[in-house]
Amino acid sequence: MKKTATILASILSLAALFVSAGCGSNAEYVEAGGSRSLISTDKINIADWNKAADALVNSMLASSAFEKLKKPAILQVSRIINRTSQRIDTDLLTKRITITLNNSGQAVVKSTDKYSNELAEYKRFMGGKSTVPTADITLSGKIIEDRESVGRDREVTYTFQMSLNVDGLQVWEDQKQIAKQETKSLF
Repeated sequence: MKKTATILASILSLAALFVSAGCGSNAEYVEAGGSRSLISTDKINIADWNKAADALVNSMLASSAFEKLKKPAILQVSRIINRTSQRIDTDLLTKRITITLNNSGQAVVKSTDKYSNELAEYKRFMGGKSTVPTADITLSGKIIEDRESVGRDREVTYTFQMSLNVDGLQVWEDQKQIAKQETKSLF
């Protein structure tokens, strides 16, 4: 009886130790999209958005797409089509691109803010001239997901396709593919 009580007390002590060790938190800040960010094949994470946006905007700026346009060109972000299995906010891609284009002096982005546009219309009405600028160039794109599984291995590839359009013509287009693999555990 005494031996059983000692074993039971030891088991309960170990269980309490494991439970209390699992309750702690060691959360810390990491650089968004940095090398210590979590990677998942279940979704597009911040590192994926950052890599795609940086590669695409660098390609845009290295091209001759803005050369024949007035400086800065007025850019309108058009439709970004989502062909993935997830609900996504494409601003995670386009905002990083438009910030870089604004800062480069190559383009200014036409506002989608309703109040800003109403104010411009009011000024036009009061002054008799148009103050609402029209876009010189538009940015459009598509995000595509491709998934493969073989045994316990899983791979997902996201393709970020973008194009710059002037007067109905694509003056630049490129794509960035990001592939991630994962091996599911046996348990």
